[in-house]
Formats: sequence, structure tokens, C-alpha cells
Amino acid sequence: MGKVLPAINENSLGLQLLIYWLGAICTLGIYTVLYRENKVYRLFEHFYIGLAVGFGLVITVNEVLDKVWWKAMMTEQPTTVVSFDKPPNIKGVELDKADKREGEGSWLWRPSETPSLRLTNIPTDWGMPNYMKLWLWVEKPVPNGQIILRIRVHNPDTKRTVVMSKAIETDFSGWREFLLPLREFEATGDPYRAFEKVGKYGVLGDVTGVEFEANKALQTANVTVRLDDLRHCIGYRWWWAFALVIGLMFYTVFSRRFAWMSRLALSIMMGFGAGYTFKGFIFEVVPHIQKSFKPIFVGLDAWKVGINNAIFVAVLLCVMIYFFFSIEHRHPLIREPARLGRWLLMLTFGIVFGNTVMGRFSLFISRLDFLLLQNPVEASKWVKLGMVVGLAVVLFLLAFLSVEYERRRQQTVS
Repeated sequence: MGKVLPAINENSLGLQLLIYWLGAICTLGIYTVLYRENKVYRLFEHFYIGLAVGFGLVITVNEVLDKVWWKAMMTEQPTTVVSFDKPPNIKGVELDKADKREGEGSWLWRPSETPSLRLTNIPTDWGMPNYMKLWLWVEKPVPNGQIILRIRVHNPDTKRTVVMSKAIETDFSGWREFLLPLREFEATGDPYRAFEKVGKYGVLGDVTGVEFEANKALQTANVTVRLDDLRHCIGYRWWWAFALVIGLMFYTVFSRRFAWMSRLALSIMMGFGAGYTFKGFIFEVVPHIQKSFKPIFVGLDAWKVGINNAIFVAVLLCVMIYFFFSIEHRHPLIREPARLGRWLLMLTFGIVFGNTVMGRFSLFISRLDFLLLQNPVEASKWVKLGMVVGLAVVLFLLAFLSVEYERRRQQTVS
């Protein structure tokens, strides 16, 4: 029987020292580029690039190929909406741990006492489900009985709440698992978001509640019903296998005979990219253009808003006049606003550049904080500072020697 490797104690001083000094060496090794391009800097640069490529590959396999592509194609990807494992605080409903299908229990529901159930403590983000699944138990067949399943969805795009409903017949007895395609639900409006809608399925808005309601026939029949494990599922999207074909076509670039396939795949991806870019322009840029039309006269009560809107419109018009090259900027009505627009542009670019510099300084300060304050060695701050300075001197000396070696080698060759 093989031995189990001991778990790594993250609180051990040895591990903390190893992590710190590796980080310090990498950080100061990258900073040697401030002296000149050298082999020490290139070594750590390649080290970082290799880590980034490896990390990106792992993320691509685990988060994209496995979750988004493979599981969507080969599995249902069910997500539990209600497990019915906890005792309900509802009249006429109780937890039954003896007769169940999934989890720890099911809900025993008496529609004659409580005709409808409304559940609000549910996941709100459902993604792009194809169908619902529900385990349902009926004491005896009720030919005219129905349980209405309702899903309440608030669509943030339309600012409206949509009700999706589906009738489930109760003309059976015992347990039965129902598969309820969402395209068969009757909706009072559009429950899907405006972005990333694909075919018959799309991203649902914010789901706010799920309801079960028994009709009159089921209420008067005086039967009991059990509910267990309500799920929404993405389903088996077998057609996503064609994505693998397109992906493999990119590798035909290594073959002279079939290299044309890679250009075909590239053209397909560029077409999709252009389409998404156009859609992004419509859904992102156009609303910004609409919001640029601000009212200037908003009344005396909101005079501050009016002044702010007037400044906004004036800046917008000056900048637009500066980029208006159909006529020469000779007339004062065109030349002066254009000149002001250029100054406003320079001011904006200066703010953006200053923000960029401030971001770089924030990164530099975070590195200094790591080097000077996160050293796990039990010593005074001056000793810690001396350690960092000594390491920096060694690395910069190595960088200097590498540059000198390269210079002398080139002189020898020439």
C-alpha cells in the first residue's frame, strides 16, 4: 500500500520563507531591466511567461473546454432550484424523510388545505436552461387534476416581471419524473435578456420565485402530493461538437496541402467577431449616445442639474467641432470652439495619463509592501531592509556582468 504524502502546512515558517524569497527574487530580477536589457531580466521574464501560459492552459481546460463545452454537450448540467430537504414553514406542507427520490427528504403537500405554494429563496441566475425536471408523487390518479408550475422572472432589460407557466397533469399515481421544456411554458412577456440570445434559448432574467398551484379538481379530490428535487438543466447540446471541428481546422496551418482550412476557420471566427462587435456597438455605444442628449432647461428647482448639463453639452459640441474637417476652421464660430475642444481633449488625455501613472505607482507600492513588510524573518525592520538591498545588489551585479559578457563576446566576434 502506497504512502500518502503529508499535507503542506501553509503556516510553517519554512514554507513562508520559501514563498517570500522566491517572490522577492522574481520581483527584483524583473526590476533589473531598469539598468539595461540583460539575461537576468530575460530569465525571469520567460519564467513569468511560462507560468502565465501554463496557468492560462489550465484555466482554458477547466473553465472553458470542460464546463462550457464538454459538460454542455455530454451532460444535462442540472442545477437544483429547490431540494425540498428542509422543513417548510407552510401550512398543509410537511417534510417527509421516509418517501423521497433525491436528497434527504421530500415535501408532503395537501392541496385541499393549501392550494398554492410560493418559493422565493431560490437561485436567481439560471443562465441558459433548456428544460426543467421535477419529481412528483400523487396518492391516486386525478384525471382532471393539474398542478400549475409558475416561474416569475424579472427582466432587467424590459423592467418588467414575466410569468412562465406550465400545467402538469395528475392522471397517475406514485412517483414520476417530469421533463418540462421551457419552450412549452406560456409566458406573459419576454423573460430572456437581450444579449447572448441563441436560437430558441437565451439567458433568463433574474428569477424571483417559483410557484405550485393546484386546480379545483385536485383540491376537491382530497389527495396528497409529494414534491422532490426541482432542477433547471442546460441539456445535451450535441451540435456543439462542430466547434471541435472548427478548432482542429486551425492546426491545418502546419500542412501545406490543407492550410486553406485554417484560413476558412479564421474567416469564420473573424465573421463572428465582427458580428459581436457590431452588436456590442448597438447595445453599448448607442445608449451612451442617447444619454449625451441632456436637457439644459430643467426648471429653477433643479438649476444645478441644468448647469451641469449645459457644461456637458458645451464640452461635447466643442470636441465634435474640433473633429469636423469638412470645412476649414477659419471662421471664429468654428475656429474658437475647435481650439477649446483641442484643449479639453488635452486635459482629458492628461487625466487618463495621470491615472495610468498612478496605477503603476500603486503596483510599485504593493511590491515595496511585499518586500519590506511581508518578510517572515524575525528581525528588525532595518535588518529586513538590508536583506532586500543586499539581494537587489546581487541581482543588479549579475545583470551588469551579463551585459558586460555580451558586450565582450560581440567585440570578439566582430
